[in-house]
Amino acid sequence: MITLKQILGCLFVVMIYTIFRDSVKMINNYLNDIDFDNVYLTSYFWHIDRKRKNEAKIFLHPLSKAEMRANNLMTPISPPTKAEIRASWLPLAKFTFLFITASFVIDGTGFIADLVKEMIEFDYHSYRNATISLEECIYNPVSPNWLYAGKYIFFPLGIMFLLQVIFGYVIKRITLFCVIGNIFRKRNKARIIHLYNKMLFVRINGRKLARARIRFQVERRILEREEIRRKRK
Repeated sequence: MITLKQILGCLFVVMIYTIFRDSVKMINNYLNDIDFDNVYLTSYFWHIDRKRKNEAKIFLHPLSKAEMRANNLMTPISPPTKAEIRASWLPLAKFTFLFITASFVIDGTGFIADLVKEMIEFDYHSYRNATISLEECIYNPVSPNWLYAGKYIFFPLGIMFLLQVIFGYVIKRITLFCVIGNIFRKRNKARIIHLYNKMLFVRINGRKLARARIRFQVERRILEREEIRRKRK
């Protein structure tokens, strides 16, 4: 029969596997999909823009709020998006599991502590013929070492809660820019250049479309006036 300790161990292995799987998936998307999370306006993005400005070419600065909103653009220090907030539910579930697992770690001594330890580590396949003395009940149970538990269990869990749940999007962005970006520098530059060319294309086509709309409205007004004059005659 499967024990509680074995179940917790299996769940812990599954959690480690999901972390590794998500990391591999993120790297694959970064290398194979140039539009993957490619919405951040970095310093290199504006470096390209300043270079084009100095060369008297079309440049982007400043981007309008409509352009930022239409293309979901943001800076690396922007507040979390709705997608990033929704993605925090999985780290929250992982943290809850770790917290529950850590709650089973008992560092105290006494009858209750020994009883819980025996429940967790009990081997249901073994046969025992033990005599239990009532003297065990005479000793008062000793409370767990809360200082040790707080320092080595709950304090790290609190840090994990802040980093994985509350500021999980910050860790993801740091991983995206500082870790993966520095490992694959050529790919990082290619992604930024692709984003800049994409926004430049949108800006140029947007201007052309705006001019076409203005010409259409002007020609329409001219035709309406000519029609009015023709009817008056």
